[in-house]
Amino acid sequence: MSYHYYTADVFTNEVFQGAQIAVFPEAENFDKSLMARIARELNLSETVFVSKTDNANNFRLKVYSPKGEIDFAGHPILATAKALVRSGQIDPAYDSAVCFEQNTGAVAVNIRQQEAQPLFVQFEISVQAIVDRYTPTAAELAHFLGIEAREIDTHRFQTRLVSVDRPYLIVPLLSQEAVRRARFSMEAWSQSSAPGMAAQEIFLFSGRTSERDTDFHGRLLGPNIGANEDPPIGSVMPSFGAYLGEHEDVREGTYTFTIDRGTRDGRRSVLSIEADYHPNKPVKLRVGGEVVLVAECQLLLETP
Repeated sequence: MSYHYYTADVFTNEVFQGAQIAVFPEAENFDKSLMARIARELNLSETVFVSKTDNANNFRLKVYSPKGEIDFAGHPILATAKALVRSGQIDPAYDSAVCFEQNTGAVAVNIRQQEAQPLFVQFEISVQAIVDRYTPTAAELAHFLGIEAREIDTHRFQTRLVSVDRPYLIVPLLSQEAVRRARFSMEAWSQSSAPGMAAQEIFLFSGRTSERDTDFHGRLLGPNIGANEDPPIGSVMPSFGAYLGEHEDVREGTYTFTIDRGTRDGRRSVLSIEADYHPNKPVKLRVGGEVVLVAECQLLLETP
């Protein structure tokens, strides 16, 4: 038996950059065990299994990493849109607005295809965040991040624990170089106050970047992230968008910014963000980026 799938590079306009995502566009008959085994076999950051719904413009997405099912992830939205356009299930000339359902709920998706340009996909979510200012000290942060305490930004931004669907410890650094140089230490982490927090992932960012097309550079670290990994940051954007909205300089209105992850020689991704901030209301966040198709494949499963 064979199963058709695609791989796409997400939040990039170049192949071999961005995040690698696999998409199975017709996965109605896949059970959880099979999806988990396929995700482990492909060993990409995320593998998406798509099912049709009663509504022609709605699709159900089940997302798996090699470690198990994920309730929500942003990168698979872009990869799925590209795969469904390729397979003919979505025509961007007529179906520019579709809906993708993940475990956390339905997400509105807009698709834009310009001639001779990569597909641009944007999704919108409503963010109600819990922001906690009680975080590890600068000395503790520096110790388990392998940096100097003076490299942590304590003036323009502040370290916060932010939770939307999952918690993240968001730590601002003074330079992109410090973000790239940071190395997580499990030993130092275990000796700090950090394990008492709900967050098991740390989002480092800096507003001083080496690229002209971005406002921020970001990177994920943590106890469950390998030392040489640079995982996708799409799932952090709801928390990061809410975090920026808490800044004292932010006023009511719509803000736009770009953030990148990785490096030009290490699978760089560029995410475009729009955020609507209004007092006492959830943040409306629109996350967008380009996506390119890399491969069209068949998975062969031999039955004994």
